[in-house]
Amino acid sequence: MVLFDQTVVAVVLEPMAQGLGLTVSSVQRLVLIYGLSLASLTAVGVLATRRFGMVRTFYFGAALFGVASASCGLAPPGLAAQPFLDSARTLQGAGAALMLPVATSAISGIYGERERARALTLYAGVAQIFFVLGPVAGGLLTHTLGWRSVFFVNLPLSAATAWMITHSRLHGAPAGGSLPVRQPLLVVSALALTVLGLYQCGIWGVTDPKTVALLTTGILLLTLCVGILLRSPCPLLEVRLLRVRATAVPMALTFLIQAAQLIVIVHGAVYLRHVTNLSAVRAGAGLLSLVAALAIGTSLSGYVLDLFGSVTVPVLGGLGIACLGMAAWAVGMRTHDALWQVPGMLGVGLGIGLPVPTLSSVIMGSVGAANYTGASVLRQTLRQLGGAVGIATAGAVVLATNPQSLNAAGVVSASAAEAGILVAGPFLAIALLVATALPTRAGRPRAG
Repeated sequence: MVLFDQTVVAVVLEPMAQGLGLTVSSVQRLVLIYGLSLASLTAVGVLATRRFGMVRTFYFGAALFGVASASCGLAPPGLAAQPFLDSARTLQGAGAALMLPVATSAISGIYGERERARALTLYAGVAQIFFVLGPVAGGLLTHTLGWRSVFFVNLPLSAATAWMITHSRLHGAPAGGSLPVRQPLLVVSALALTVLGLYQCGIWGVTDPKTVALLTTGILLLTLCVGILLRSPCPLLEVRLLRVRATAVPMALTFLIQAAQLIVIVHGAVYLRHVTNLSAVRAGAGLLSLVAALAIGTSLSGYVLDLFGSVTVPVLGGLGIACLGMAAWAVGMRTHDALWQVPGMLGVGLGIGLPVPTLSSVIMGSVGAANYTGASVLRQTLRQLGGAVGIATAGAVVLATNPQSLNAAGVVSASAAEAGILVAGPFLAIALLVATALPTRAGRPRAG
């Protein structure tokens, strides 16, 4: 449900803009704010789980997520729409951040040392499938019930997940005590200022004093955060794991691949809606080649890893296919015909899907059992942060390329929509270079 909601809004941005009188920058920021809130607060969710217990934390997160989702669906048109939706999406991300760590903690607590890493890897693969199905479901919901149903559907889903957690028989008493404040505030502030500053480049301009001040402050805070986390005996995020190359490289790849993945899903939907003039349901269906290839790549990743016993094929091979797919997609976009997008989408989807579960396996195989939870939380944080950075970068490019008159009308030009998708190319190219530093043998779960 959490990852599904990150992409389900991709095909409803245009009808939201038209129905509520929003600009392009306003509706695209809704994707960014959710991902940024989730990335910034995932580690805080871990602290809440320890302090209040898994079940209580999950209940509160599910309730917050459901209420915030309903608030998005009830957004009023006019001047109040933007602050209303920004606040609701922030709270939705916060609710998601409280639920996600429960899954990690539950898996780590239920499974033994030999099974734990495999279970966490399977969890990552299943989550990936729901992540890519978002636009298709969003198109169907919008076509049948209207764009507001994309948010209202989370009410029964939140209730269902709360019911399931009740019957999961989770054990473990909360540790109690107070929640630390300094580290969470620093991390949230640093990430928010940096990512929002990156996004505002497309509105204010790169050299604008406001942009420079926002980015500079964010980067300085981020540097301070890393220093504090490295020295802390109980850090909010186990950034010390990044000192080890075997862990740092797959973590960096997770960040870069998620950035590219969220870009192609969200801006692929924007392209199909604004440039090829497809309806919401047809745009969702138009993305089927991309999301199906992503799902296939994700499913095949473990098989390919076991078959070759090396990360080179699923990671390096997958990223190579993704880069070739981006090149084919760039050629297909020039036609403005949905059918010509399919070859590129297939290549990009398959190539991005192949490395994801393998990288999770490599990460879990590079740390001891005592660090499984810390590594999983750090991976999840960097994954969500990568998506936020990708969307911020692509959004800035779209806003800088799109004429102001179209931006105000909630419409994206063909050149701006194309530019948004192509931003994924550099992320994939950098990932391909970084992947050459991976160990050739696959990481395996270790007992200690």
